[in-house]
Amino acid sequence: MEANTQVRNRTYECMCVLDNREVRKGWEPLKSAVTGLFTKHEAKVLSSRRWDERRLAYPINGQNRATYLLVYFASDTDSISGLRRDLEFSEPVMRYMITDCAEVPQAAYEPEAEFDVNAIPGDDAPDVEPAEEAAAGEASEASADETSEATSDDSEENN
Repeated sequence: MEANTQVRNRTYECMCVLDNREVRKGWEPLKSAVTGLFTKHEAKVLSSRRWDERRLAYPINGQNRATYLLVYFASDTDSISGLRRDLEFSEPVMRYMITDCAEVPQAAYEPEAEFDVNAIPGDDAPDVEPAEEAAAGEASEASADETSEATSDDSEENN
């Protein structure tokens, strides 16, 4: 009985959400390191480029902003699981999504725009609204007042 040795190559699109702390250290070395994960798993990188730098919908690893790297690659379907594992354990990659791609858009082959890592806004720390701080302070004062009233009522009953 023969083993099925048919190799199935497909084209994929991967969007990687990269930690801006790592991006500030150098865009090109980081981009090379992340695309190196693809080539490590024998994927042929067709295009890799910065998609955008923007605010996240919710904080990830204490970061409110991230830089997105869009990678188009061709790979054997069997090597995707190993690639996913490496992306999961890669420190600069906060999130990623790999999808099947029928064809690579022409815009993916256009030259990447200049990117100044120093222009990334510095609001990476989670936001704490002053109103939330005040409400939290009032709530803790109110619970402290209730606790002190309850203990004084107990002491009066014992006398």
